[in-house]
Amino acid sequence: MTSGQSKTIPAGATPPSWWQDWRGECAAIIGAGPSTKNAGVEKLKDRIHVIAINESHRLCPWADILYSCDADWWQLRAREVKDFQGIRLTLDDPVQAHKVVGIDKLKIPQTHNLWVNDFLFDKPGVVGSGGNSGFQMVNLAAQFGATGIALVGFDMRIDSGAHWHGRHPSPLRNPDDGIFYVWRKALDGQAPKLTARGIDVVNCSPVSALTAFPKMTIEQMLERWGL
Repeated sequence: MTSGQSKTIPAGATPPSWWQDWRGECAAIIGAGPSTKNAGVEKLKDRIHVIAINESHRLCPWADILYSCDADWWQLRAREVKDFQGIRLTLDDPVQAHKVVGIDKLKIPQTHNLWVNDFLFDKPGVVGSGGNSGFQMVNLAAQFGATGIALVGFDMRIDSGAHWHGRHPSPLRNPDDGIFYVWRKALDGQAPKLTARGIDVVNCSPVSALTAFPKMTIEQMLERWGL
């Protein structure tokens, strides 16, 4: 990918301490759809930046970033992920702040007590919600300046199961078809913003219900970007 196409920190803005500069580089966001388990995420190691979402850190413990927007997940998995060597990142939610200590935080703004669901680029580390961690991490990777973003395990459908690792235990939430519809609409709807910034987004889930991004395998994605 060519550098200089994707903007990063706006003039006058101060990035958070955990900020990354991925200008002209590529990133993969590892979601939790059933296709993730057999996608071949091990091929990404040392070739591309990787953000793991929730339990998917178990497939790529060497990821650059581990993210979950769910305070209950961090509380449940605190002991399991305490030795994760990359950046551990969560949502700065004042209501849930007491549950997450010692983890770096990004922000999602609200309007009339509702989370903003657009991709945001004006303030580093302030992203849109989209209702899910995957949307938030695509926004963040774009803010970092990534010029290629691969979506792995973004199946966004319920007929083959909610996650590659099975259902989350209580009190964690599990998506249903209605929630997946909202997630698909949010991410597909923001695709033009990524295109306008010169960001090439590819969908590495062969069964994904998303429609806005070209589908290919991880191997094809690596070849496309010369990695």
